Amino acid sequence: MTQNNEMIAQKRKELSSWLLSLPALLWLLFFFLIPYLIILLYSILTADIYQIDTTFSLDAYKEVLSTRYINSFYISIKLAFETTIICILLGYPTAYFVARRPEKIKNILLILIIIPFLTNFIIRIFSWRIFLAPHGVLNNVLLSLNLIEEPLRILRTDLAVLLVTVYVYLPYMILPLYSAIEKIDFSLLDAAMDLGAKPYKAFLKVTLPLSKQGILAGTILVFIPALGSYIIPQLVGHQNSLLIGQIITYRVKNIPRNWPIASALSFMLLIIIIILLLVSYYLSLRIKKKGFEENQS
Repeated sequence: MTQNNEMIAQKRKELSSWLLSLPALLWLLFFFLIPYLIILLYSILTADIYQIDTTFSLDAYKEVLSTRYINSFYISIKLAFETTIICILLGYPTAYFVARRPEKIKNILLILIIIPFLTNFIIRIFSWRIFLAPHGVLNNVLLSLNLIEEPLRILRTDLAVLLVTVYVYLPYMILPLYSAIEKIDFSLLDAAMDLGAKPYKAFLKVTLPLSKQGILAGTILVFIPALGSYIIPQLVGHQNSLLIGQIITYRVKNIPRNWPIASALSFMLLIIIIILLLVSYYLSLRIKKKGFEENQS
């Protein structure tokens, strides 16, 4: 009888969980799944000059898989990868520093990290255009200090795109890293050093493994939006190395419009992101399993 009551209670708990998550599931179904089904449908239609023809065709995918677009996928993935690595290298020490501060100072530092979110995204990018321009703030300072003889050409380069992308997405790396590092029991570091471990070895053996979940979460939050970036390369980059986000936009708004190509590119980008998310989920399970086994041992 007791077992039956436990099973009924468990079923009620599961039902209540589903009911609580139902609004979010409906939201995702309506605003994410249905639009992507429409994109998938458009990707197998035939392009017309202004709109689309309802004739079914796989020509869009054949063109997307050609060498014409492979380079843009490579550039986009390269930018996302470089941005993620730099954000980890800059974000981890910052998150560690913030997590080890006293409570009052910690809150002030967190506010300073969040402040950029209070400013419009495009305004922040335009401020970088002013900063990096040939006669902008950076070049004027360097010229006045006699460090350079002529203005540096940074704006409209791949370097400018990388700098601004790192600037925009760095807080997305710091915050999950901070959340993971703050939960670490730092007395474990003291114990490791008492047992003879040097500081760097204690970090590699204790702090870094315990913060892997934060690194993984930050990587997802940085890599995925950087992969489909459009506004940043459009405003500070150049037209010789177009990213996938830019090509999709041009195919939609420029004449002759090619919605099937744009849809096929979007769908291929979605597939890449899904694969990365599945890999991240697998790694997350491995990390949890390894941590559980170490605790058991």
